[in-house]
Parts: sequence; C-alpha cells; structure tokens
Amino acid sequence: MDTQNELKEFFVNFFVPIDNIPEDTAWRNSISMEARASMLIDNASLEDLSSLFNVCINENVLTLKLPAPLSVQVTAPTTFPAPTTVGYTYVDVCYSWNFSSYCITRTETTTDYFQISGRWHIKDSLFERSKCESLLTLNLHNAKPSFYWNDSGAVNILHNCSGKLQKELKKHFTEHSTFQLAEPLTSHNTPGKICRFFRKEALPLSPISLSHHFSQLEEGVSTIPFEPVISGQSEAESVHDSLKSMFSAKRLLDSLLEYRPKAYERSQQFLFPFKDKDNYTVMTVLKCYDDTFQQKSFLPVTRWQVKHTLQRYCMAVPGEKKLSLFNLPELAACPDAPVILTDSLEIAALNQAKIEPEKLIFTSFICDDGHYDQVDWKPLKGRQLYLLVTNHSGRTFEEACLKVGKLADYLKKFQSVELQFVRVPIWYRPLPVLHSIQELISAYKAAPPQPYKEDIRILTPEEFETIRGMAEQRIGIPPEAWWKTERERIAISPQTSTDILEVANMNRLDYILWPFLVRGKSTLLYASKGIGKSALAHSIAACLSSQQKKRLFIENSWGASKGNFDSYKVLYLDFENQPNEHLDLLKRMCRKYWHTEKSETEKDAKNFLWKNMPEIGLSGINFTLPENHQKLLDLLDKAQNEGESNHPVDVLIIDTYHEFTSLSDEVNTHRGLRELLRILSERNLATLILNHAKASDSQKMSGYNIIKESFAYVMKLRREGEQSRPLSEPITVSFDAVRTGWLGRELTEFKIYQPESPGRWHLYSPERSATEERNRIRDYYINVEKFGKEETAKLLGTSPASLYRDVKDAD
Repeated sequence: MDTQNELKEFFVNFFVPIDNIPEDTAWRNSISMEARASMLIDNASLEDLSSLFNVCINENVLTLKLPAPLSVQVTAPTTFPAPTTVGYTYVDVCYSWNFSSYCITRTETTTDYFQISGRWHIKDSLFERSKCESLLTLNLHNAKPSFYWNDSGAVNILHNCSGKLQKELKKHFTEHSTFQLAEPLTSHNTPGKICRFFRKEALPLSPISLSHHFSQLEEGVSTIPFEPVISGQSEAESVHDSLKSMFSAKRLLDSLLEYRPKAYERSQQFLFPFKDKDNYTVMTVLKCYDDTFQQKSFLPVTRWQVKHTLQRYCMAVPGEKKLSLFNLPELAACPDAPVILTDSLEIAALNQAKIEPEKLIFTSFICDDGHYDQVDWKPLKGRQLYLLVTNHSGRTFEEACLKVGKLADYLKKFQSVELQFVRVPIWYRPLPVLHSIQELISAYKAAPPQPYKEDIRILTPEEFETIRGMAEQRIGIPPEAWWKTERERIAISPQTSTDILEVANMNRLDYILWPFLVRGKSTLLYASKGIGKSALAHSIAACLSSQQKKRLFIENSWGASKGNFDSYKVLYLDFENQPNEHLDLLKRMCRKYWHTEKSETEKDAKNFLWKNMPEIGLSGINFTLPENHQKLLDLLDKAQNEGESNHPVDVLIIDTYHEFTSLSDEVNTHRGLRELLRILSERNLATLILNHAKASDSQKMSGYNIIKESFAYVMKLRREGEQSRPLSEPITVSFDAVRTGWLGRELTEFKIYQPESPGRWHLYSPERSATEERNRIRDYYINVEKFGKEETAKLLGTSPASLYRDVKDAD
C-alpha cells in the first residue's frame, strides 16, 4: 500500500467493525490470577511450600491436614446378609471414605496407589500397596445400608470399590485448581497473596517466571480445526460453548494451542493464536460471551510440559517472556508493509483477512490495563505505523481517543516509535435481547455497525492531539462532527450526506425536562444530607406534572419539553421524607409551578404520584437485585391508571439510592443496578435517582466510580461549609459526567437559590438574561443541530413564535 489515499480507501470500502458488547476484564483477571497462583504453587520447592503452609517436611512429603475431612462416596454391589431369608443377596451399598489430609510430593512424576500422577495426593496413598491398603481401609467411614465388616472385609471392599474410588479422586483433583486445593490450608489465601509470597508480580498478564521449573513452556502449530458439534446448535454456537467451558484456572487440554482459528460469517472469531516469528503458537487467546451476551472476555492460554515426562497441559497464564504482538509472523515476513495497531484482537483478525499482509498488516496486543511494558514492541520500531482510533466494545469514540492517547504517549516516550493515526468513528444500533451466538451474528447482519465514512481520514500527531484535547473536555457529545480538524471545518460542504442525516435524526434525544432528563436514560443527583436534594426533586416533579410548562429555573430555559400529553406523569418513590415533610415540600417547592386556581392546581398535581415507601411496606428491600425488579415494575404498571388514566409513567424519581438498595450486597447491587436501568430504559421513561455524598467528602459518594458509569448524567449539588442552610443561600450545581446532549457542550457550573419561600428556583448572579440565554440555545439548535423552529420550540416547551419574543418571569 503505497499512499495514504490507498490506506483511507481500504478503511472506507473494506473495514470490518466488530460488535459493541463491552469487555469484562474482571472475569479474565480472576481466572488468570488463580491460574498464576496455581502455577507458582505447582512449581515451588517443598521447602518453599513448607513455609507457605507452615508445616514440616516428613520423608520428602508435606502433609496438610484439612479443616474438614474430604468425604468421597462410592456405590458398589455387595454380597449382603439377607435379613429374613437364609443365604445372601447382592445389594447396592454406598460406602463413604473420609480423608483427613493431602500430601504434596517433591516432583510431578509421583504416582500413587490410585494411579494419580502429580504432586497432590490423598494421605496414605503413597506407600507400597499392602501398607496403602491397610491405611486406606481405616478411612472407610460408613456404609448405607450399614453392616459389620472386619479388617479383611474392609480390604475386600477397597478392592471392590477401587476403580470407582480412583475415578472420584481423580475427578476431585481435576475439578479443582491447585489454588483451590491450597486456599483453606494457608493464611496466604488469595492469588495476590500467593504471588507476593513467592515474590512475583501480582498482575494477571505479567510474564510468569517459575523458580524450580517442574514445567516448561511449549510451542505448538495451529493446524487442527476446532469444530465440536453439539446437537441442535450451529457450528459457531458449538465452538463458543465448548471454549467457554475452558474459561478456568484448572489445567486444560494440551491440544488447545494447536487449534486453527476460524471466522464465522465474517463477524465472529473465538480463537486468536499469538505466534513467534517462526510461526509457532506460543499463546492462544480465547473469547467468549457471558450468558446474557452483555459482556465478553478474552482469556490468554499457554501450553506447558512436565519436565522429563510426556505430560502436557494448558493454563490461563502468559508465558515467561514479554507478550508478543498479534500477527508477528506477518510483521517479520513483510518488513516494508505499513502497520495498523489496534487494541482489539477481533478488529486485527477480521480485517487482516480482508487484505494481504504484503499490502497492510493489522496487529494488536493484550496486556493489563495501562501496563504496556508487558508487551514486546520491538517489531514496530522503524515501521510505518498507524494507531487505529475507533469506538468498539462499549466504548464511546471519546473514550477510544483517550485510550489510544495513553498508548501513543507510551510508545513515543519509552519505545521511540513514530506514529500517525487512522480515525474511524462507528455508529452502533442498539442490540435486542440475545440468547445465543447465532442470534448475535444475525443481529449483526441485520443491523451492522456503520462507519462514518465521510469522517474516515489519516491524522497527523498534531491533529490527533487536537481531537484528544476535545475528547477530554467534551466526553459524551454525540459523534456527529466534533472530531473534525480545523482544516476540515473550513472546507466542509454545507450539504450533509443522507446516511449521516438519518443517523443524526435517530440519535436525537427525546427530552422530557431539557437538558438533563431524557427518555430511555438515567440521571443521578447527589449531594450531602440537608443541602436540598429532595426540595429540588419535588420542584422538578411539579415542573413536569404542571400543564403550564414553566421553567425550572427562571433565568434559563431548563424546563419541561412538549410531549404527547398536557403534562408528564411522575412517580416519586420516597424512602426519606415523612408525609408531613412531603406536604411542607409541596407547599414550599411545588405550588409556584402550578396554577393558582384550585381546580387547575388539582389538574397540575394529579400526575405527581408520591409514594411513601415505608408506609406501603416496600422499605428494607434491595430493589436492584433481579429477584426484586418486578416489585418496582408492578408499581410502574399500577401507576399507569393513577392520576391521568391510561397515561404511562414518564419519569421515575427515587429518593434515595441509599434506601432503595438497603446498602446490602454491594457487588451484586452495582451489577443489578445496570440491569435495572436497562429495563427502565426499555420502558422509555426517564429515571432520576437521588443519593447522599459521603459525610467526610461532599465531592464523592459511596461506590461513586462504579455507580456513575451506569448513568447518562451525574449531577452534583454542593455548598462550602455547613450544608443544612436555608435554600435562600446559593447552592452550586455541576455535572461530573455527561454522556450526551447540550450539557456536554456547556459543562459549566452555576448557582441556584430560592429567594422566597414558597417560590420558584432562580439562578444566582446569572451571566445572561433569560432572553439572551434562550436566544443562545435557540440559535445553536437551529443553526448547528439543524432543528426546525417547531422542533426547537417543542424541545424548550414553548411555541415557535415565542422563540423570538422576550422571556418573561411568569413563563
């Protein structure tokens, strides 16, 4: 590929985007760390293990007493005295053996009484046969139905059950990783502690060095097709499910590195072999999706051989050297070909299949987040190298820019690599609920990701830095045009392509309360206790339920948009405020947003549905857990015919997250919250959740970094000094996270207060008048976003004619 125009032409015409399902690195890290700990234990000297388990070596064996005996049951036909007749009959008897200890030997080559090879064995199985039998019969604990046996009878039972007992014990050692066997027997009972005990780096993907080398790394050649057939499944489903069963820290089948990768319908690949320059596979990365197809994981696997034996196995650990680059043989064979470096193995594999490596090479890598030093980058030095900047796997284009920027910084600073960039923004359609790989493939084919072809281009480092800076400042803005360079902005044609216009229209936000409550999205409002969260939330509810469409804050255009009904229906689930407190808030915070006439006030108030959750018996429940989701959905369904009949809930307000979750089971709570917000999004309503900040830090809340990722907007209220002060004193409003919309463009702080009570909220010392602010917003949507006047008026809850009149305080 001789010119940048040819490179751009490839990306415009042939580039294959991947799916937008996020990567779950936590699952991979858990498996890899457990496998790393297992390898370190397996390859440690007996002296080191003596220190690890705090026991003494006895005759080249380490004996580890179990906290509870290992019970193994075996059923075998037995000659049994008949209770009511003369003679004997065969009866199936269940025998139980209780084993009190494990033994660890010096080497992997030991074979015990049960023909179990390796270092881990059941105590009393390592002596010569007659002594083993004598000791093992003592562990025969019980039989059902019970009967008496003597010593010789116990030996006969052992012989009779030997095959089945051997099978059960082999199964026990096969189904548990070495770390799982060791975990209850040592105070170093986490993979990280095991790594630190052996003075090794406690990172899942850092090179693993083995002190005593009972095992050695093996290479393989990818020649065997991996095509398991499971009845009723397609080949892709069979391969995926078979590989998913190998996501384990235990020893895996040794042929795993020999399997040949295959792409299914040009959109899915599950095996990614990493080869050395001589084309030998040194590591294979497996890909699989979780059961809900909302996350995917990539697991590195290497093959090892027990020294001086033919025993081979695979483990979910990297090799002993730095991680190699993907498609390394192609890099070695074609030294003059330009190189595309991407952080996605899928993109590299699927797109390399579209072009000969002599023309263009796609390469990628795998490492712990931010630990680029784990990778051997030397093959890229002196190459014509382009970093691919594209959004995929759940990341926005802004997030992709920032991630690529970190890699570029490292390569320039520590590897002295010269870089250019290829910009390929992608638009993804939402996926339906998926149950299988085949459904994912079908969904991909029915609605494939769409590159913004007009915006694909080669960027200089300077141009990329400009885009990177904009991404840092404006993360969350819809990717319609913000990444264009200044040269493009000057030269751009006023005529936008039909395809991009269609995408822009589909991406327009359906505001309920402009600019931070959107149908299908969730907003988090947090602040210290007593600052005024509930007061503001009551005003928001009143503003929405009113038929007047008054602005929330008098000096700007924040307020209810026009919908299909005269007002919006708000379901307010209150765990914090008592009925008398709610009535006080209605008087102080809501009345001024409603009509003054009693009959009209009742119309305004009827779609504000306030629920005292303790009073109706729904407190003390963690609603984020899947088993409790239906309780919340039942409330939403019931509310459809409360207030205005046959009017579904438009906005759900939860006051507060602290009580909504009962602060129980934090890990499952955060996971359940994402799923619950997804369900609420599918119901096409806007969700506003209130939460407390930590008492010691008004800037953050408990679980902040995890929780905020679930929301489109994260809004914060704060004051300096004492928090519980009158609302007539100003409160600072700011946004920690904005995924999309006007706020991403105008992410500035401002202050609000309520000068009179009862009364409406005002801006404190506003920079512009209400009319100037409205004009600025109007001009942006009409001139930049290309909204029509009617659409802009609907957005701001007014009429087209009013867009050009002065704004009055009563509006």
